[in-house]
Amino acid sequence: MESWKRTLYVSWGVLFFQSLAMGMLMPFLPLYIKDLGVTDPRAQATWSGIIYGVTYVVTALLGPYWGTLSDKYGRKPLILRTSFGVSFIALLMFFATNVYQLLALRILHGFCGAMLPSFVALVSQEMPAKKTGQGLGTMLAAQMAGSILGPFVGGVSSDWMGYRNVLLIIAVVTLIASVLTMVFIREEKRDRTKTQFTTLENIKLILRSENLRVVSLVIFLIQFAIFIVQPLLPLFIVSLPGDGNTSTMVGLIFSITAVSTMLFSPYWGKEGDRKGHKAVLFKCLLFSGFVYFFQALVTSAYQLMLLRALIGFFVAGIIPATQALIVMDTKDAQRGGILGTIYSVNFLGQALGPFLGGIMGAFFGYKIPFVMTSVLLIGISYVFRDYFRKSERSV
Repeated sequence: MESWKRTLYVSWGVLFFQSLAMGMLMPFLPLYIKDLGVTDPRAQATWSGIIYGVTYVVTALLGPYWGTLSDKYGRKPLILRTSFGVSFIALLMFFATNVYQLLALRILHGFCGAMLPSFVALVSQEMPAKKTGQGLGTMLAAQMAGSILGPFVGGVSSDWMGYRNVLLIIAVVTLIASVLTMVFIREEKRDRTKTQFTTLENIKLILRSENLRVVSLVIFLIQFAIFIVQPLLPLFIVSLPGDGNTSTMVGLIFSITAVSTMLFSPYWGKEGDRKGHKAVLFKCLLFSGFVYFFQALVTSAYQLMLLRALIGFFVAGIIPATQALIVMDTKDAQRGGILGTIYSVNFLGQALGPFLGGIMGAFFGYKIPFVMTSVLLIGISYVFRDYFRKSERSV
């Protein structure tokens, strides 16, 4: 088997287990807050935003540093740090007795972030240049495959055994991912004389490159917009008419989005390789915005489920397209640091979005954040398209 194929397949498996674990956690996290004694609906919305967002704040602050280390010492050590760390923190969450302890553990969770940039750097250095989009789309499929089973397993398990016991399963699953990484992922020892770039030098490169600056801003705005609704989505689902199995329904709706993203991410990756990643990104951003608007109009959980499947279809194009645009503008010796820095911008959007969403949900209800996300995504799509049209005409 060719080296790049082996790296891709093994990385797929490791990322699948990590995503499975995170998928099990996220859908019931706002409901776990209620289980820890936060009973007021407004307080639940606010705490959900904080608990969701704080991890991404810490990850955003440390991302450039971890990325630079991965260029110097290798991507595999960074992946192991994340895998073992998340496993241990999930075990500690099992013993949490109040929301403040949960908050502290979510902060620690942020120290274990930035796994995806390491995987993107690892896979992209092995992939043939003409297959970059396909490879990144396949990695996204791995992430989504875990996210498909994760919310469903987490939802059903929490209905069956309670939220707290699901955390033990998460600890075991992430431990399995750690062992797979140790045993099966192979990485050549890096020549440190070729990877002497500092975090500050990576930041300067991004600031000097107009394309990287624009892609970074687009990534921030996309994540900010999408994550406005994330902490409120489980609460919104519970508020809609359903069949009574609320945790299971939450898991199903989260999973249907991931199913759609998993199925179509390789397709969008190939489309980007053939027709251009910029065109794919514009199209997917625009139609995602329209779908988010219609989510604000649903009257049942089943209507929402259909629209979340459609969102998954378009998100499947957004993520590999942005990743490919970054990879195309960076060299391998600096790619981990650049990806880590840009993913910090990504995590910053994921942090600030839930804070705003939690506040909006507390004061204006659960539907207004969907409208806000819709307006932002449609606006981003046209700003992005106009910039690259002008830059291509000026060449």
